[in-house]
Amino acid sequence: MLSTPHLLVGAVIVKIIPEPTISLPLAYLSHFALDSIPHWDGSPKTPFNKKTSFGIIVDYLVGLSLLFIATSGLQNQYLFFVGGFLGTLPDFILGTYRHFTSYFEKYALVAIPNRFHMSIQRNVTFWPGLAITAVTCTICLLILTT
Repeated sequence: MLSTPHLLVGAVIVKIIPEPTISLPLAYLSHFALDSIPHWDGSPKTPFNKKTSFGIIVDYLVGLSLLFIATSGLQNQYLFFVGGFLGTLPDFILGTYRHFTSYFEKYALVAIPNRFHMSIQRNVTFWPGLAITAVTCTICLLILTT
């Protein structure tokens, strides 16, 4: 799934469960739940080319911008950003793992979770995946702004 819904879902969990010791680990785990839902993320291959890298950066910046707008004025706004970041962290770990597989393969603490992460992906074509992303983001924004 794209980064934007992962960022927003992580923030929603922080809003619904204001206790960080509970919400922040759940924000991290939400990544795997979202990736098991049929989605489109472009299935980028490593090493990322310039076009893919640009798209990833734009997606993340859109998500951060929406998160900033939706949580402006809320108490402890930084926690929403931490939740959002944790919601995307598995993709950062996976991207690093894909770039340096030969190094990480010998470390089960990294290799096993990443193999699991790759195994739960449920990719679909662009339009259905975009619809799922739009619905997820809309619901999150409604929750964050009410």
